[in-house]
Amino acid sequence: MTLRAFPALRSARARGARLASVALAAACFAGVAGCNEERKQECDKFLSAMAPLKEGTPNADAVDRVSAQVSAIGFQDQPLREYAKNYRQTLSVLSATLKLKEGAASPDAVPDGTEGVIKKNLTEARTDDADIARYCAP
Repeated sequence: MTLRAFPALRSARARGARLASVALAAACFAGVAGCNEERKQECDKFLSAMAPLKEGTPNADAVDRVSAQVSAIGFQDQPLREYAKNYRQTLSVLSATLKLKEGAASPDAVPDGTEGVIKKNLTEARTDDADIARYCAP
């Protein structure tokens, strides 16, 4: 027995397959919509925590506060979790370098290259901010 012999059966099977794929797509969309809302909330928290470092040269305390705020966010979204991990590593280097600079007895006592390290890590942190904003854009 083949489906060619029974066109009505073939048509019913095709309708069933289409209906199943539409149902699957709807379920996926509903799941993604829920995830997108959760991701949006995590994005908002992350971007607002990063805001103090967008302008000027921060001090080590400001960098440490931002790092603590980012660490306190419990990321469920895997890419955001990785962005946060990398961002905290950048902030750790930035904070340590700023502390070295701030703790120097005089401007001449700051080791060579300190300003370059600060500039590089601050640029990296701001690039991370831009990357995360792109990832979080609707």
